[in-house]
Amino acid sequence: MASSKKPLLLVSSTPVYGHFMPIKGIAKELLSRGYEITFVTGSPYRQQLEDMGCSFVSLEGDGDQTEKDINNYPERKGLTGVEGFIFDMINFFIKWIPSQHEAQQKALQKLTSEHPGRPIIAINEGFFLGAIPALLNAPGFKADASINIGIVPITLSSIDTAPFGSGLPPNSTPEGRIANAAASEDFQQVIAPITNAFRETIKQCGAKHQVAGFFDATFLHPDCFLQMCIPSVEYPRSDAPSHIKFAGGLPKGNRPPYADAPVWWATDILANETKKIVLVSQGTIAMNPNELMVPTMLGLASYPDFLVVVALGVKGATLPEGTVIPENARVADYIPFDELLPHCSAFVTNGGYGAFQHSVSNGIPLVLAGATEDKPEVSARAEWAGIGINMKTASPSAEAIAEAVKTIVSDGKFKRRALELQSEMKEHDPMSIIAATIEELAAGLSKKAIDLRSDFYQNVL
Repeated sequence: MASSKKPLLLVSSTPVYGHFMPIKGIAKELLSRGYEITFVTGSPYRQQLEDMGCSFVSLEGDGDQTEKDINNYPERKGLTGVEGFIFDMINFFIKWIPSQHEAQQKALQKLTSEHPGRPIIAINEGFFLGAIPALLNAPGFKADASINIGIVPITLSSIDTAPFGSGLPPNSTPEGRIANAAASEDFQQVIAPITNAFRETIKQCGAKHQVAGFFDATFLHPDCFLQMCIPSVEYPRSDAPSHIKFAGGLPKGNRPPYADAPVWWATDILANETKKIVLVSQGTIAMNPNELMVPTMLGLASYPDFLVVVALGVKGATLPEGTVIPENARVADYIPFDELLPHCSAFVTNGGYGAFQHSVSNGIPLVLAGATEDKPEVSARAEWAGIGINMKTASPSAEAIAEAVKTIVSDGKFKRRALELQSEMKEHDPMSIIAATIEELAAGLSKKAIDLRSDFYQNVL
């Protein structure tokens, strides 16, 4: 009987690589546990998801874009700061909502007709915002329950934190809360174009209830929100709803074996016994190598006891022609972080959340230099957690990077803290937490009740 089977899973992700890959890893683990998965995301990922064993429903129209498309927007070039941030949120998240909503409706209709009476649990990557209209009773098909997965820093408003994007640490003192409230009020005025576009788009998709703010909705509307990190690397919020929980980190072991390692891998990495290895990477969107990769190589070029490994992040990628590569540097198009980090003394990164999580799971301290997307907030959390040095710029000088790396390596407090956080992460079993949450929801132990979510929910509308 259908009722004796596991619930069907509808997994959805924004098709940007850094958002998609963690959710793909979770889906792979759930498949191995016997769940049947229909996956909604961009068309470039169809083949690998179907090969993995998922049914696939593609995004269409505006929503079917990857980071390659984002990087090619001519209107985006030259936009920085608040203007760039507003452009990105409206054009790369809010305008994708109708396409995402339509794709989920198509998938839900198919699942409902093929498996009448079988429970359906929606698992949404946190900023797959097209899941929200159905959570707010838009007409059409609905999953029986929903779990949102956090793979970026928590953006939820709180009396204990400054607004997301400020890069400020939490402050729950009476004076701090007054300052947080004032900053939040100013922030709401700045992001008014985002808020207005978001609420109008959700309304156009048929939502019957008012949606929370852009930075709060993904946390407040699902039945459960699982943040894929340990509590010690996220700001504490005394007013956060109880359905927001920590799952401890992203599951490991979901990437293929490192079969095409460069020729220097065995001698310079695996057999290394003398050099302090420093990994530097810039992710897959902020790809100007002169901001971080080249300065790191040049800054450490005169220190022969260091070996700098540049991971370009994309297979087939190369540094610009004419780039000087010092003797103590090695360059590769793609290196799995979990293969290299155990051999490293430090990780220089532009502050991507995935890179941050890889460092925590491997017990490696960081030097962070990021100024776009969520990177200033990731850098601030690393600094607050005691695992890294926050350069507070996207383009630090070669000399500044070298000094930061030397400090990270010589001051033992960073490594000690990194190992403490690594131990905390080992205490969590992310996939067991996800699976237990799925079964709890399927068993009816947690029911959606938007009007009773929490006093906090009412306060942010």
